Amino acid sequence: MGGQIALVLAMGSRRTFLTDTDQRILDKSLENIGRYASDLRRHDLLSEEPSKVVERIQTTTSLEKAAAGAELVAEAVFEDLEVKKDVFRRLDESTERHTILSSNTSGFPITKLAAAATRAPERVVGGHFVQPAHVVPIVEVTKGDKTSDDVIKRTREIWLGLHRIPILINKDIPGFILNRIQHAMIREATFLLAEGIAGAEDIDLTVSLGLAPRLTVSGPLEQRDMNGIDLNYKIAKNLWSELSGSEEPLEFLKHKVEKGELGLKSGRGYYDWSGMKPDDVRSARDEALLQTTQEVLGRMKTQKYMPHESVPAGTRN
Repeated sequence: MGGQIALVLAMGSRRTFLTDTDQRILDKSLENIGRYASDLRRHDLLSEEPSKVVERIQTTTSLEKAAAGAELVAEAVFEDLEVKKDVFRRLDESTERHTILSSNTSGFPITKLAAAATRAPERVVGGHFVQPAHVVPIVEVTKGDKTSDDVIKRTREIWLGLHRIPILINKDIPGFILNRIQHAMIREATFLLAEGIAGAEDIDLTVSLGLAPRLTVSGPLEQRDMNGIDLNYKIAKNLWSELSGSEEPLEFLKHKVEKGELGLKSGRGYYDWSGMKPDDVRSARDEALLQTTQEVLGRMKTQKYMPHESVPAGTRN
C-alpha cells in the first residue's frame, strides 16, 4: 500500500520520496506504481501522463533522507505497534516541528502512537487509506487527543489538493469508521456461514448485488432517512438483538487459519483459488473497482458532493 500512497502524493507534489529498508522492494514498488498510474489514466482518473507522475517519485533506503524538508510524512509500515513507534521516534528526531506525521494504521489509536513515540504529539494525525489506496478516494483523518486543529486543517487541505476525500474522525476510537462498519458486517457474514445459514457465494452475492449498488448512491444513514427512521426503529427493535454480538465467529476463523486456508495467497479460503495467479485476480478486481470509482465520482460531480477546489498537480513539496 505504501507505493499506492506514494502515487497519490506524487499526483500533486513537486517531489515525493518513497522509502523502505530494502531497495529491491522499492524497485518493485516503482514498477507497480507505473502500472497503477497507467490504470488511472486509462479510466480518466489521472490528468497527466503516467510517466510524469512516476518521475516525481524518488526512492531511498534512508528514512531520514526521505523525510527531510517534507510537508507531510505518510507512514505505511505493517501493523506492528513497536515498529511504528520506532519509525515515529526517528521521524520525530529528523523532521522539523511543522512537518505533519501521518499514520496509515487501520487500528492502533493515534493518541497512543503519538504519546509513545514523539515529543510533539500535536503534529501526529491519522491518515488511513483503503486498499487499493490509489483507487478508493477516501482517507480517514483521525484526530488524536493532542492533535492540533491547525494540523487537522492542513492535513485535510493536503488530501483535498491531492483529489482525496478526507473523512474527519473527531474521536480516536479503535478501527475508526470504515473498519468498524466493515468488521460488523464481516462478523455477521462469518456467523451466517459458520451456522450453515447460507453459503459463502450466496452471502457475497447478497452484499455485492443487494447492498453494494445502493450504498454507492446513498450511505446507510441517508437510506434510513429516505425509508423513514420510524420504520427503521420498528425493524431494529426486533432484529438488532438477534444479530451476532459474540466472538464465536473468531473460532471459525481460527480453525481455517490452523488448516492453512488463508484465502487467495494459499489457494483456498472461503473459495477455491487453486490454479489462479493472485496478481491476475487482484488486477481483475482493481479493474472493476476503477470503473465503479469513475462512475461514482462522476455522479458526485453532478449531484450533491465533491471535495473543495483542488490544488493543481506539481505545486506541493
